[in-house]
Amino acid sequence: MAPCYSHLVTIPLRSVTPTRLQAKGWARVGKPGAHLLRRGAWYPVVRISSSHIVVLDVNRRNVPVDRRFLEIRYHPPERWSIVRCTPRDIERVGRTFPLTYAVCPSCRHRQGFQSRIDEMTCDRCHKTAGLAWDELS
Repeated sequence: MAPCYSHLVTIPLRSVTPTRLQAKGWARVGKPGAHLLRRGAWYPVVRISSSHIVVLDVNRRNVPVDRRFLEIRYHPPERWSIVRCTPRDIERVGRTFPLTYAVCPSCRHRQGFQSRIDEMTCDRCHKTAGLAWDELS
């Protein structure tokens, strides 16, 4: 009969916490389509399937999006995305929505601006970055 050594070995009980996987890339929607994502905001890519579906991390939820609607990069955004909208009225406030706004590369906050500037500080996260005028969406 083999001796029992279970009283000599202690295994600490630790709760297992999920770790955030490293993004496989970053994606943003380019044109309006069958998706509910905001234009200009970059989202981490969770998975790219062979069926032309890309799964994005949108507010910690996996959201499948057709790859045809996406621009995909393999590095995180470093500059503000600039989004130009078509004019539309907001009936409940009775005014026109701003036609151009920027999306923060760090926290995805939408922020308006008055003139053509080269750099902007986010009102929410306070990070400063350049504007991507060459990538106007």
